Amino acid sequence: MRRALVALLVVLAGCSAFAPGTDRPTVTPAPVPTDSPLPPGVEPSGVTDASALAAAHGAALGNSSYTLVTNRTVRTANGSLRSALTVRLALSSGPTRDYHARVSVDGPAAPLVIGEPPTRAEYWANDEVYLRRQTVDDRTVFSRYDDTDAYVGTWSFWLGTVALDLGPETDLRSTLGGFETRVADRSPAGERVHLVGTAARSDEFVDDPAEVESVENATLHAFVAGSGFVRSYHVVYDATLDDGERVRVRRSVRFERVGTTTVDRPPWHDEAMSEG
Repeated sequence: MRRALVALLVVLAGCSAFAPGTDRPTVTPAPVPTDSPLPPGVEPSGVTDASALAAAHGAALGNSSYTLVTNRTVRTANGSLRSALTVRLALSSGPTRDYHARVSVDGPAAPLVIGEPPTRAEYWANDEVYLRRQTVDDRTVFSRYDDTDAYVGTWSFWLGTVALDLGPETDLRSTLGGFETRVADRSPAGERVHLVGTAARSDEFVDDPAEVESVENATLHAFVAGSGFVRSYHVVYDATLDDGERVRVRRSVRFERVGTTTVDRPPWHDEAMSEG
């Protein structure tokens, strides 16, 4: 852990000499600052309370607007792509959110959440309409749904079912809970803490534990603000699947533009409204 370098500077204003018989002013030394506090649930040794840190992260997001970017890529032992899922989800401020999701899947074992891979799609919704634009084999199709309360048309579906495990707080807690961590680095003011995990203590961070026989070489990197907001985290591990196949899994989660994300109508809005 890089410790903050503490320096004490005392500056005396005024003349460099004093008139005879006058008393020198008493100079009270400024207090020496101590290390800035760590985020909730974090000690110098690492994460001691994953639930506290995850709760602080969830509270930092709250009902703010933000953009979430996630990727999960699985490659076989020879480096060929087995599956890839990428989600970019822009959310307006809550509690009722408009959203714009961009989703792509690739690889023979990719999830079928938007259809047979490879394919990519965009989804946009407000409280009145739910629109889809999907590209399959270089052909673009549009869909329009007026029932925005259907679960697959809601922002919570894309956030808590496709991109993350139930949501930001739960996903972070389960990811951190699977590792023994340490503070690898911290900025002098404490606004940025780098957490590293290199020893797995459970399979909580594994997306599909039922399909995994064993996990090796797991690492975690997380970048945390002093408030407990986790800007990004990523996990890499080697796994043996239940059929004996060896794979490498990489998963990343990143939060952007918190409080400044806007969800405008996409350029294809009018076409989807007329053709869908």
